[in-house]
Amino acid sequence: MRRLVIIVKKEVKIALRERLVVALALIIMLVMGIALYAGLLSYQQQESIISETKDDKRKEWLHQGDKHPHIAAHFGTFVFKPKTVLSLFDFGLDAYTGTSVYLEAHHQHEFMFRPAQDHSSMIRFGELSSALGLKLLVPLLIIFLTFASYTRERESGTLKLLISQGISFRTLTWGKILAYCLILATILLPFLIGISMLSIFGVSQQTLPDVVTRVALLILIYGLYLFLFIAFSVWVSLRSSIGRNALLILLSGWIFLVILMPKTIANLSESTYSLPSIRAFKSAIEQDKASGLDGKSPRSVRIANLEKEILTKYEVDSVQQLPFNFEGVKMQAGEEYSHQVYDHHFGKLKEVLDRQNRLGSIASLINPFLSLQNLSMALTATDMHTFIHFEETVEAYRREMIRKMNTDMAENSKYGEFFEYTAGSNLWEQLEDFSYRTPTVWASLKPYQLELLSLLLWSVLILYLINYANRKLNPLYG
Repeated sequence: MRRLVIIVKKEVKIALRERLVVALALIIMLVMGIALYAGLLSYQQQESIISETKDDKRKEWLHQGDKHPHIAAHFGTFVFKPKTVLSLFDFGLDAYTGTSVYLEAHHQHEFMFRPAQDHSSMIRFGELSSALGLKLLVPLLIIFLTFASYTRERESGTLKLLISQGISFRTLTWGKILAYCLILATILLPFLIGISMLSIFGVSQQTLPDVVTRVALLILIYGLYLFLFIAFSVWVSLRSSIGRNALLILLSGWIFLVILMPKTIANLSESTYSLPSIRAFKSAIEQDKASGLDGKSPRSVRIANLEKEILTKYEVDSVQQLPFNFEGVKMQAGEEYSHQVYDHHFGKLKEVLDRQNRLGSIASLINPFLSLQNLSMALTATDMHTFIHFEETVEAYRREMIRKMNTDMAENSKYGEFFEYTAGSNLWEQLEDFSYRTPTVWASLKPYQLELLSLLLWSVLILYLINYANRKLNPLYG
């Protein structure tokens, strides 16, 4: 243990003497601080705008005045996607998924106001966020910190001297790894404290345990990712004859893993499992609403069958004799058939997205960067699965809104009566204000089992490589 501590101290002193490393560390600390501050400002501004606009739209709905329920269903309302507190750390897909959606009868609209639409094509490389800095920039610091960890000893002749004094390669290797972990932890400690405090501050008691768990898991997986970079870099230096070769290998690996491969996998998944255009998607929906999912049951036929069924059930000769307004029942039946059409087409769309994501998950087995990227978005609730969950919650709310309007029309108005019947605030208040709760942290991680397995396998592999190299090189004395 004493020898291990000595090695750690020695490596820390050497690192502090390297001006390039110190300068790079200061730059990364500055960039991380700026990214965190920018993320906080963006979160606060968007949260404030969403909260204020949400209140305005709720007041519009409640104070829309007396009108027919079906007109109110078309008057509709807006629902806004709440910002999760950890999105200040990792923006994830928030720039692409949209921030609000208009709810009305007959139509399931797409989300609007996607921030990515206002950015240049450079957005494809990602926005400057704290997560991006940890995933891309900190590994660069690790590379420049560790690439000469062994080659410097070998070139100066101190490696043989250390080994001849009885220090094993195992002690030397782990001393270097622990030293670099200590240096990196010291550099990132202010940032970790800042992100923890910002994430927990102001969170309700109800969601506090979940947020604390998410923060702890984020620190854990990022810590493991950076540890893998450190351990792998030391192993490369151990196996290289000169520092230049080690640096070339590590930089090439960094470029491939964090820049080339993610973009290649994204393009491959899009070309292999392509999504329909918005125009074709909407056209197919309208076609099926008009002609039926089987193409043989147009709306007129469905309405005629419904009318016949209702008249038979209530044993009357005409819809005027029914104890309710058939128009309301007919409209609700039309809505429910539209739900089937939307569920069918959106289900197919989600299948394609699942296949695309599955390909990325499989690729993560050979690239820990992809694993970290997906797990980070899951833990910050900015991933595709969380958005789909929110989208489904919104659609359930829209359907309930339309059902209440059609039910009131059926129960409280007469057949053929439209403008003559009006509802008021008593009906509008029956629709509760929309609220959304993010899935628990464990539910968020459930789709990412391959990513978790990837980090585990990479940890085992790198530990094995280090252990094997240490045993193979142990006979080096004198």
